[in-house]
Order: sequence, then structure tokens, then C-alpha cells
Amino acid sequence: MADDSETPQKSRSLGWYVMIGVIALILVVGIAAALWQTFVPDADIWTNDAQIEAHYVTIAPRVSGQIAQVLVADNEVVEKGQPLVRLDARPYETAVAEAKAQTGTARAHVDELGAEIERQPALIDQARAVVKRDKASADFAARNAQRYRELARANGISEEQRQRQESDSRSADGQLAADQADLDATKSQLKVLKAQKQQAEAQLAVAQAQLADARLNLSYTTIVAPKAGVVGERAARPGAWVDPGTALMAVVPLQNIYVQANYRETELTHVRPGQRVSIHVDAFPDAPLTGHVDSLAPATGVTFSPIAPDNATGNFTKVVQRLPIKITIDPGQGAIARLKQGLSVETTIHTDLTDVDSNLGVHGQPTDRAGLEAARSGAD
Repeated sequence: MADDSETPQKSRSLGWYVMIGVIALILVVGIAAALWQTFVPDADIWTNDAQIEAHYVTIAPRVSGQIAQVLVADNEVVEKGQPLVRLDARPYETAVAEAKAQTGTARAHVDELGAEIERQPALIDQARAVVKRDKASADFAARNAQRYRELARANGISEEQRQRQESDSRSADGQLAADQADLDATKSQLKVLKAQKQQAEAQLAVAQAQLADARLNLSYTTIVAPKAGVVGERAARPGAWVDPGTALMAVVPLQNIYVQANYRETELTHVRPGQRVSIHVDAFPDAPLTGHVDSLAPATGVTFSPIAPDNATGNFTKVVQRLPIKITIDPGQGAIARLKQGLSVETTIHTDLTDVDSNLGVHGQPTDRAGLEAARSGAD
């Protein structure tokens, strides 16, 4: 009877030993796994803090006006240079016509002054000929007056005849002086006309610039796509009044999409451009993609935050930072056509535990003085 009571007790003790052993083994394995994860780096680093990105363009008018036509629909594929929106062009067409008229008037004034300048040499020659004729007449009248004075002293003529001849001589001198002044004025007029022409040419240049500006504003009434892509965020509606800078829609160039993945700083030890990346898109789990690391951002995400943290005051709590990494998607993969900006993805960078030189930047350029000097001496 005593042996029978001791057998169940021994079985229970053995069960407890086995359970304690299993628990201890689990704890040891867990601690070993944690230590391995902590101290042994993984060649493949993964994150789900990533999304599809593209440098989309916001479409906005350069001139104000009323929208006459919206030529594209939501989510429509457009080509570079394709018209998207047309504004009411009538005010700008009127401005072009007015600028054309002002340009024509200014050009006519320049041509008129040019014709006057071309005519001036002939007028100067004509005035010079008149002065020459007047000089001859004045010389003849002066000689006659001298003869008449001599005859008057010899009582050969009357005093009235002598005075008339002297009056004719003075009249000829006066005519010569007047025509000489006209000649001088004609010569001066040439300088005045040239100055007026320069001023008119400047006014013509201003009118031409205003015409070019009016034509440019007229061209801005047709808003075209700056690049190929897909229309999104279409807010343009016919009849609406818009001012320069008003967002009408966005054009997303899906053919140039990429992945932006935010990795923790402790995972970047072996990351460098060119490494292979496996990409898993949450929306298309059956279509894995591949890509390559393009570049590492020059600063962590919090660096460009509008309100940057100030660690110099108060208590400091260390927080692991994340650095954006640009990943390009390898071309020729069918699922690329289905990708949209903003989709969530998971990325795994295959670093193969590559040793990254601390003296080299993300594109292999020296970042410190020693590296720069070494690169410079190597180039020499």
C-alpha cells in the first residue's frame, strides 16, 4: 500500500521538473534571441514606414480671369503640353490689339522723324545756297552804295539817289543775316531731329515690350500640362473666377514614382546607394516589386519640421530618429502601372552587411577634411 501511494507523488514531481525545464528552456531561447537581435546585425533591414511618392505639379494660372473651359476630367492621363484649362481670353485679346495700335503709332513717328532727318541735308544745302546768293547781292549793293557816295560828293547824282542806294545795301545785308540765321537753325534742327528720333525709338521699344507682354498674357489664358501624368485634385470649374496662383488641379507623373522609406538610425550602419530592395505594396500583395537604394537624405525628418525639438532645455529623453531613404523602382515590372502616390509599402534593404566607409558620403564623396585631402591627393 505504501508503494502504491508513492508512485503518483513521484509522477507529479517529475511533471513539475519537466514543466520547469521547458519554461527555463523557453526563457533561455528568448533571451538568446533577444541578445542575437540586439548585438548581431541583420543583413536585411525592414520597415513598414514607407510610401509611394512622386514629384507632382500643382497647376495654377499666371493671369486672372474667368474659366471658360475645363478640358480634362478627374484622373485623366495627360501628355506634356496638353491644354488643361482655358480662361476667357477676350480682355487679353483687346489688350493685344491696343498694344499693336500703340506700337504702330510709335513706329510711324519714328519713320516720320527718319524722313525728316533724311530731308535735312537738302534743306541745309538750299539754305546755304540762299546765303551765298544773299552774300553776292549784299556785296553788289555795297559796291553800288560806294559808287553813289562818290558821285554824290562830285554832285553827279542827287542826295536822294545816294540814300536809296545805301538803303538797298543795308537791306541786302539784313537779308543775308536773316538767311544765315535760317541756315544755322536748319543745321541745329538736324541735331534736334536726331534726339527726337532716339526718344521715339525708345517709346517704340516700350510699346513693343508692352505688346510682347500682352501676347504673353494672352498665351497664359490657355493652361497646359508642364509634364505628362495623371490629373488629380481637380478644383477648376467653368465660370469660376481665378487669380494668379489659384490651385486648379495637380498633375502626378506616375511614370516617375519612387519609394520613400523612413528607417531608424540604428539600422543604417550598412546601408549605401545601389543596394537591392524588396518592395511589398499593401494594395497589391500578390505583386512584389524590386528596386535599389537611390540616396540617403541629408538630415532626419525632424530636422525639417516647422517646430524642431530643443534638446538644450529641460530633461532630455533620447528618441531614435528616422532618416528618409529614396528607393527607385526597377523598370519593366507589370505592377508599376497600378501604383499610385501615397500607397503604403513595406521595404526590405538587402545590405549583405556591407562595410560602409565612414569617410564617404551617401554618394561616395568625402565628407571630412581628411577625406577631402585624400581624394585631392589621389586626383593629383
